[in-house]
Amino acid sequence: MTRLRFLTTAALAFALVVGTAGCAQVAEVLNPSTGEELIGTSWSGTDSDGDDWGFEFQRGGGVALTYNGDEFDDDSDVWKVENGVIVIGIAFETGVATLTGPYTRDTTVIDLEGEQGDVTWTLQIAKE
Repeated sequence: MTRLRFLTTAALAFALVVGTAGCAQVAEVLNPSTGEELIGTSWSGTDSDGDDWGFEFQRGGGVALTYNGDEFDDDSDVWKVENGVIVIGIAFETGVATLTGPYTRDTTVIDLEGEQGDVTWTLQIAKE
């Protein structure tokens, strides 16, 4: 009987640990982020071409950009999060760059794929 009680307790403890680890993932699926938690935060990183990017996410879907040390805060630069995907659109003089990647509300690193015309790159940004 003692052995059965021990095995039952061990199985219950294991189930609780595994179950609570998956709660955040289940919550994200059942209630995906709209990105509200990004408002007012800054993120930065260096892309696969060696360019430095910085983003400050603003209320209403605007984004302030720092690109290779130059700062921009144009109404044409936008962001949104839908269905676990973040999309950032930056209007350069040479065309719009679109950066997309998976996003969950508790992340501190976002992996993005960038595209502008025929040019593509990758960018990993970290929360500052």
